[in-house]
Amino acid sequence: MRYPDTVVRCRPGGVDRFGDKGAEVRTEMAGAFAPASSSEDLVTRGDRVTPTATLYLPYGSDVVATDVIEISGRRWHVDGEPAQWSSPLTGRRAVCSVPLKAVSG
Repeated sequence: MRYPDTVVRCRPGGVDRFGDKGAEVRTEMAGAFAPASSSEDLVTRGDRVTPTATLYLPYGSDVVATDVIEISGRRWHVDGEPAQWSSPLTGRRAVCSVPLKAVSG
């Protein structure tokens, strides 16, 4: 699979002994961004739209549920655990798929 997009994984920095948050750690990665859909919150009559997408990265990429992904200047929250996909027949390691969501409104 080709990975034409450059994305930035943003991981919260740790906390020092005084309780102060450390700087966010930013790491560039190659990926393939696939926008999916968006949904409206009907309870609030559509005041909030939640776009979703999937990011495909090379197998074994270091992404966790607490990371934020920045793509073309827009920040997306990882929405669940990333999945490492491999073939059940050959064992070939394929991709890491990362579910994303962005909340606006």
